[in-house]
Amino acid sequence: MSVTVEQHSQGWPSHFVKIKSQLETCLEEVSYISIEHVGSTSVLSLAAKLTIDITIIIATRQNVQPAINALVAKGFTYMGELGSVGRHALRHPDQFPARYICVGVEGAFQTRNQLVVQDKLQIDPELGDELAQVELGFAAREIDIVEYVEPKKETFQNILDKAGIISEEGCGAIQAANKRGERIGPTQTKRLVLRECVMGDVSAWHALESNEEVVRYQDYGPKTMDQCKRDIVLNIHNSSEIPRKVFELVVTHDGEFIGRIGAKFTSETTTTGGVTAAKGEVPESPHASLWFSFLPASQGKGFATEAMRAFIPLLTSPARLEIECDPRNTRSRMMAERLGFEKISLTERAYESKGEWVGSLVYQKTV
Repeated sequence: MSVTVEQHSQGWPSHFVKIKSQLETCLEEVSYISIEHVGSTSVLSLAAKLTIDITIIIATRQNVQPAINALVAKGFTYMGELGSVGRHALRHPDQFPARYICVGVEGAFQTRNQLVVQDKLQIDPELGDELAQVELGFAAREIDIVEYVEPKKETFQNILDKAGIISEEGCGAIQAANKRGERIGPTQTKRLVLRECVMGDVSAWHALESNEEVVRYQDYGPKTMDQCKRDIVLNIHNSSEIPRKVFELVVTHDGEFIGRIGAKFTSETTTTGGVTAAKGEVPESPHASLWFSFLPASQGKGFATEAMRAFIPLLTSPARLEIECDPRNTRSRMMAERLGFEKISLTERAYESKGEWVGSLVYQKTV
């Protein structure tokens, strides 16, 4: 999903005031210092991605969890720290306009840096112009959100340098907050696009995972909307981990969600090549279990095979890849064979699932 950058709107401050009022109501029983409008939309005349960034500033770390609990009780979804230690992200179902809400501790470098950047941009038009050119350049190139954050770190470091308060710890915070890490940018095939999950995928994810035909050979039954929402939140959280162990991408065709594909690494070897083998031992290649799931209307058209052929090269190598499926799942068996996986084992009664004994067919391939 490409980033849209707009010229500054006089309506952005008004949006913040309305959202702030809603937050104040949610936090009536919680001790906090202030609710601040931060980020590019808070700076007058600065072009920005239309997301109202808000930080709720808390006095001490002990007060962070009560604030999170109060917001979750009002329907917010806790997203975690998402790679920025000490900044706790939350999402409200109302995203019109889009808003990104964080809880941070007063004086912590993550919180301080945000406020310093905002103040410096307000009083230094040249820095504002510099950031605006960066933002508009992304929009002109239709850059994806995964590609969006990391190039901005140099501009932010420059702003903090000029403010004269940046420290080694603060510099590290900027690097972490604006690091792409192991998130995967959009990958295009002849007919498809593979991309990271976003919260806007919840309804489409539910259409897939609530379908009895789709989950016939899964260990779980049709999922509820809340369960699918938790899946998406977990995927977003997993995408920010370093080293990343779980990769799960959405597959789209002509802009529409048609399925999901994924891999989970389970090995002492990290996905980026670090090892924990004893001295003198040769570490095993990472092991990853793969999966794929597509809407019935998109099956039988080669989409799954096309997506997996593009997905596998995105994973670390060398690696030992595995596809395990119910022997009755003909489509999965055929997929593994088309991808060049070798049948390793067949167990007729492997485990009990949903009230019946099922078999296990295992395919493997080293890449």
